Formats: sequence, structure tokens, C-alpha cells
Amino acid sequence: MAKGKTATVAVIHLGSELVSMQIVEYTDLNKIKVLEQTKQKVKLGEEAFKNRKISFSTTLAVCDILKGYHRLMDDYGVTNYVLQATTAIRETQNQDYFLDQVYVKTGLKIEVVDMPREIFIKNVSLQRTLSRYESNFSAQGILFVDISSGGLGITYMKNNTIKYQQNLHIGIIRIKEAFSRNEQANVNFAKALTEYIASNIGPVQEELRKEKIRYFVLTGAERELILKLVNKRSNPQKLELLAVEDFTAFYNKVRKLNTAQIMKLYNLDENQAELVLPTTILYQELLNLTPAEEIVIPPDAFIDGMKVLYVARETAPDFLENLRALRMSLVHSVGERFHYDANHAKCVEKFALAIFDKLKKSQGLDNHARLLLRAACILHDIGKFVCLRSHAIYSYRLIISTDIFGFSYLDKSIIALVSLYQGNIEADRDKIAPLQIDKEIRPLVAKLSAILRLADAMDRSYKQKIKSCKVKVSENELLITAKSKQDLALEEWTFADKSSYFEEVFGLMPILAKAEG
Repeated sequence: MAKGKTATVAVIHLGSELVSMQIVEYTDLNKIKVLEQTKQKVKLGEEAFKNRKISFSTTLAVCDILKGYHRLMDDYGVTNYVLQATTAIRETQNQDYFLDQVYVKTGLKIEVVDMPREIFIKNVSLQRTLSRYESNFSAQGILFVDISSGGLGITYMKNNTIKYQQNLHIGIIRIKEAFSRNEQANVNFAKALTEYIASNIGPVQEELRKEKIRYFVLTGAERELILKLVNKRSNPQKLELLAVEDFTAFYNKVRKLNTAQIMKLYNLDENQAELVLPTTILYQELLNLTPAEEIVIPPDAFIDGMKVLYVARETAPDFLENLRALRMSLVHSVGERFHYDANHAKCVEKFALAIFDKLKKSQGLDNHARLLLRAACILHDIGKFVCLRSHAIYSYRLIISTDIFGFSYLDKSIIALVSLYQGNIEADRDKIAPLQIDKEIRPLVAKLSAILRLADAMDRSYKQKIKSCKVKVSENELLITAKSKQDLALEEWTFADKSSYFEEVFGLMPILAKAEG
């Protein structure tokens, strides 16, 4: 987009309880104006978590809402849009049928966002909100806790680095649906619910027990309800502060009540009242994870992150680079958890990027592929934490089973496969044969793994003998000139062994030449 030009976009979030839309006018990240916003209730979450399917009547209701939103977009002359769905649609067994019917009946395409991406998108907006609250907030110990209808995201950040991130399937609606009406009416419900929640989040406490938390940042669908119940006047557009002792006093009061008593005491309908106890107990159990100095409750919703990320992609490359750095900080934290060799990983990343950058344009590679390669460079050896023999297999398994903030499941699959194929493919062929790689990602996996194999060979001794390198591409060759004062026999032999796969993928013969220096 041309600098200084004004543009418009519609951002639509299909959530578990609401379908929300903002029509936005923007010039850059600092000039964003919401021209219109609207939201309508749906019961996608209740159906998805209870029946694992979305009924056709609910599908039609969603289509009617989206048709209305489409007409509103037409009224404003808006043609660009982002439509994303989260937990409810993500977990339905008839997802494909639902998406098809929405497209057929409305002409709108839905992107289904997996949980690590969902938490990341919301965090994009939170970062901006909190930086306005305190300019140096990211240097503090911050625990971001996002509670949606179907999931819980926990992210610990300090010194601009994500130290820990975990996503759990224990959102508010999901917790409520896990217990019958009779169970919820039982006098022992509050105790059972506390034990249920504690058993799910217990391992998080062990990870965070040594950390000092300054800010406990709570976001989620029931934000306004909880603020109202603790007698805190809520402004939907304003960041709110809540004293820990005030919330604890509210918790001690509510946990002794049943749904009927909550309805009467707080003048709530049954649907609202049923959410109070699960929400309150979950908040309290999260506060028990580690002492916090302040509870911060920002107004940001998922749709705000959608809006900021869209505008950033159109106008703010520097902001996007900062987001990449934030994601990579978690990748390094994952490496640390599995005792990776940081010096080797840094060295391999440097060599791999030098090769990648020379091939990027001619091979149709982009910045996102570069990010995936960086992650694979850092994590390719973590399988050694489990087993030194066939470690690439275990690197694959650890990566694919770890939530990595901001990376989609497809991204994670590519990172894991690149790390896998970096190893001795022939020796482990019987173990990886069952893996089916989608045709659409097969060329990218091959290119990135071929690059990683060469880069890893250049530090085969794990001694960082090569201090720098220059890469030159000719018609049939890729010449890497490595600057080193040490003997590179092991690196040269390993490089030669790995070169045939690179030549097969790229049609270029890689050559490693030593230059004294």
C-alpha cells in the first residue's frame, strides 16, 4: 500500500458465542479508525463442545448474520476483508461442510485459526495496549492469561522474551459443558470444579514457580461480567486494574453459592449465572500459580488483534519484524527447555540464512519460509534430549507436539519435517516411511531441509570453526567460501556427504572452499 494512502478493511471474528465485525479505515498503525462495529450472539460453542458438530439450523443462522455484515460492507464500499474462526469451528467434526455452506450462501471464505495462532493474534493487540499503559512494560515479568470459551492460553514474558507458553483445552464454556445441570446444582460442585481445574493447570505452576510476576494480564470473553460482579465499573474501551485482594474476596463469596443463588444475588439470567462459578474458580486457580503484584484487565479482544495485524502487514514492516523476533524468542526458550546447544544453533542459523538469502529470489522463497528455516535451525537437535540415537526422529516428535506461539499447525509441521530430514534420511527411512507429506508443502520442506543439511555440516564438530562465509551462485554451482584458521576436514567430508541431496533439490552442485582468515 502506498505510504500515506487511506484504505478500508472489514475484520470479522466467528467466535464460540459471538460473531463480531469491525469496519476499519486506516493509514498506518497510528491512524486506525473504527467506522462501524457490530456483534451478534450465536451458540456455536455449546454445540461444538457438546455434540462435536454444528447443526444446519445454526449454520443457516450464521449465514444470515454474515449476509447482513456483507451488506454493511457494501454500504461502506469495503471489498477487503479478513474472516477468521476460532475454537468452536476449529473443533467441529463437520468443519468442511460448515465452511463450504458459508461460502456457497455468502461468498465469504473463512480461515480457521488454530490455538497458538489465536493466542498470538490477540497478543499483537495486547502488546500495543500495554505499551501505552507503561512504556517499559515488556521488561517486567508478565503473565498473559487468555480465557476463551473453549481454551486457555498462558504466556510468560520478560525482557522482551517469551519464556514459556502453553495452551490448554479448558475454556469457560467447555468447563461448563463438562458437568451436567444436576452436578452443577450439587453442594460439592465448587470443590469438584476446583479440583478439575487444578488438575489441568498444575504442571504450569511447576514451570513458573521460580518466576517473579509483576503483571497478571487477564483477557477473555467474561471480562465485563467479572468486573461488574466485583463492583468495578467496566469501560469496554479502557484498561482496568483490579486489586488481587478484591478479587480474592469476591471468589471467597461466590464459591459458596449455587447457580440459583448467584442469579438472585447478582440479578443475572441463568446462562450468565452458570458461567460465574467456572470463570471465578479458574481465575483464582490461575492467580494461585504464582504471586502477582497487579491484575491488569485490558479491553482487547481477538478481533482487535486481527485488525492490528492486517494493518501492520499493509503498512508496518518494522512492526512485523519485531513480532518475528518475539516468536523466535519462544523458539529459543523451547530449545533451552530441551537443553539445545545454543552456540551450534546460532552458527547453523547464520550459515543457513546466508545460503537462503542467495537463493530466495530465484527459488520463489519468502520471508515466512525464512522464519520457518530459522526455527528449524534452532530446534533441529532437540531430539538429543530424548535419545542420541536417531535424534532427528525425536526432534520431529518434540516439535510437532509443542505449542509454538504464532506458528500455525502447518508451520509447525514444516519446521518438524525440515528438522527430521536434516538427519540421516537413509538410515531412518523405515521409521519415517509412515509420514505422509502434503504435496503442497513437499517442495518447501525439501528446499529448507537441503539448506539446513549443508549449514549443519559446516559446524559438524560443534566447535564453530568457521567464523563467516560468503555464498555465490553460478549457473550450476553454489560456492560457499568459509573463513577459518582451523582444520575443516570433518566439516568438508560431512558437507560432501550432504551435497547430493542439495543438488537433487536445487539443481546446483554445492562446493565448500576454505579461505584463511
